[in-house]
Amino acid sequence: MSLTATARATRRGLVFAAIGGLVAVALTAPPAAATHAQTLPATPDYSLPLALQESLYFYDAQKSGPARTDNDQPLSWRSDDDPTDSCVPLLPMSNNVGTNLSASFIAANKSVLDPNGTGCLNLSGGFHDAGDTVKFGLPQTYAAAVLGWGMYEFPQAYTATGTWSHAMDEMMWFSNYFLRSTFLNSSGQVVAFAYQVGSGSVDHSYWGPSELESSTQFPRPAWLATTSTPAADMTASAAAALAVMSILTKSSNATYSAQCLKYAEALYTFSVANPGTGYSGGFYNSSGYVDKEAWAAAWLYIATGTAGYLNDIVSTDSSGNYTGYFKAIVQNTTDQWQNTWVMNWDTRWGGVFSLLDPLVQGNSSVPAVVQTLIHYVDSWQVQYWSHVPHANSGDTNFIATTPAGFSYLTSWGSARYDTAAQLEALVYRKNFPSDPNSVLYSNWAMGQMNYLMGDNPAKWSYIVGFGSNVPFVGSEVGGSATAASHPHQGGAQGSLTNNQSVPLTDNHILWGALVGGPSSTDQPDDVTTDFVLNEVAVDYNAALVGALAGLYQYYGQSQTMTSFTPPAFSQGDCAEYSQTCTTPYYDTATLNQDSSQSTQITLNISNYADEPPHLQTGMSTRVYFDISSLYAAGQTISDVSTPVYYDAADQIDGQPTAISAPVQWGGTSSCVYYVTINWGSDGIGLPPSRAFEFAFVDAIGTDYKFHWNSSSSAFMTGLAAGTYASAPDPYIPVYLNGTLAYGQTPSTTADTSC
Repeated sequence: MSLTATARATRRGLVFAAIGGLVAVALTAPPAAATHAQTLPATPDYSLPLALQESLYFYDAQKSGPARTDNDQPLSWRSDDDPTDSCVPLLPMSNNVGTNLSASFIAANKSVLDPNGTGCLNLSGGFHDAGDTVKFGLPQTYAAAVLGWGMYEFPQAYTATGTWSHAMDEMMWFSNYFLRSTFLNSSGQVVAFAYQVGSGSVDHSYWGPSELESSTQFPRPAWLATTSTPAADMTASAAAALAVMSILTKSSNATYSAQCLKYAEALYTFSVANPGTGYSGGFYNSSGYVDKEAWAAAWLYIATGTAGYLNDIVSTDSSGNYTGYFKAIVQNTTDQWQNTWVMNWDTRWGGVFSLLDPLVQGNSSVPAVVQTLIHYVDSWQVQYWSHVPHANSGDTNFIATTPAGFSYLTSWGSARYDTAAQLEALVYRKNFPSDPNSVLYSNWAMGQMNYLMGDNPAKWSYIVGFGSNVPFVGSEVGGSATAASHPHQGGAQGSLTNNQSVPLTDNHILWGALVGGPSSTDQPDDVTTDFVLNEVAVDYNAALVGALAGLYQYYGQSQTMTSFTPPAFSQGDCAEYSQTCTTPYYDTATLNQDSSQSTQITLNISNYADEPPHLQTGMSTRVYFDISSLYAAGQTISDVSTPVYYDAADQIDGQPTAISAPVQWGGTSSCVYYVTINWGSDGIGLPPSRAFEFAFVDAIGTDYKFHWNSSSSAFMTGLAAGTYASAPDPYIPVYLNGTLAYGQTPSTTADTSC
């Protein structure tokens, strides 16, 4: 059969608007056993327990919100971030601030949206999408459901590898965010669902740790699905994720499970009543909402056993025409459909058929011909990816592969599609163990995972931190594969200058992250700027985690068990600068002008704290100066002024820097004074670097002359020679909350001639 597809280029690759076609032929029985299998290895070449353990830490790296404060952040280099997400202004959007809601909608529903009268929405939590910090709707809700799917199918693998609680922690962070983002009225009906926080077009101008992203420069608006702004794709996808969580927590936390199910059913009902697709700013254009509704209905059927959810998908009329969601891809029960795509953030049909297949076989409420269709599609899509022969020997429709045998759908994030197909193949084996082909499917999945872990021509591991070049754990991996180490992710790379090329060595290891994948010729591109082959994303890792669990269940139980915790180790801290990591707080200073009337300098206050990075409050600098030349001419400290010429913190962050009046240092006869320059005093905190330009200016004397002479002032040491233009200046000390953090102070008896 031929497929019709309309491809749209997005930031994340090709999205197909239609993924199937109709063929009016008689349906066949489930395929017979294949006569041969692709000759890929069926044993693990690397540690499956270690890979599974590492893969979950990627989600910790992507956490948004107060994870550190909530004691829910195991990575030493991650801290709280996105503080404004907890109070998104409940206003119509203006200059990327506020929401997509109209003033009239807000007024009519304020009691639901803002019951406490704060004037804002609390949308804290969730996960950053990829190398950026936007919380996009479709990939995040997809990731949550698929991460949970792996737990649902292979719980024993998570228990055996000690990863169940870690995976559940990530699921809770997802689910709590979805619950917080769903606004129900007193009748339990959805009024609004916030599916996106942050704007891609704004956020992608920033590169660096999310903890340091300025909310003033990079505001984070929110988009919500309502009856006025429908987004059934978003709400249905969230319904699926919460339904999965309700299943996973049913026996361990019945109250939380019931809450997730309540919200899932409300979101699904809202989706059906309000068709349409949501907003993504062009970064995740949705091909439709019907597949997401089918995905949600399948999970709700599993969660509740309510036949109506299954009927929503597979129902037909008296003529055999599909009236449920299937009608979007197949017209009549006499037709068949072949899925040459795979489940992903946009298209869920592959997952729908994998879920439905074991549920409908032998189910008397589902017509036999519909059961046959579902099994045909489920098995055919795995055969298409694995190259296990189709039942129809004349059907030679298989996915393309690289020269080394890696199944290759598209260059943009090829590994995410491959791992999704692996998960489908492993789920098939679990559900249909008596099908001789099922072992061939899982053998293929094992071979594909071996490829991603290092068994490829480049001897390259596409899992960050999983390779022989990684400190602490390399010896446990086995083999000699080199792990990706420059993923396209701003926080791990750690630039403090908005530069994807600096530092050259990533500050942190992005443990367990699956990068985009190889080129069509089996070559990696371990370059930070490559967002096609080397980006990471929450949807990339979701199926990776599940596939690793399934592979452990079938191939890894005899392997040596590992126990992995990310070491408190920073790979390249401060490599971007010449100072060591022991001096994260310091000044650099440049002399702009020096005369008998004044001295003008520019200070750059630095906050390069990296474990974890944060906006530092309570930072101050003291500039010590000597007025002995003025005293000799009959002048006093009252003749000195300190005008400010430039304040970057004020200009960029909207938090003016305060400079104090001069304070005498030492006894009453001391000629040495200092001024204190305070940053972050308003509680916002100081970013990595902010410039402050000011001067010491002498008033004209009674002899109509100027008598300023800076040469004996401590701050002038080395400035004329440019010694501290880019190096920490020890003669202009830095304080944290009044305690000396770097530098030195003059002697209190340095000059007592006044």
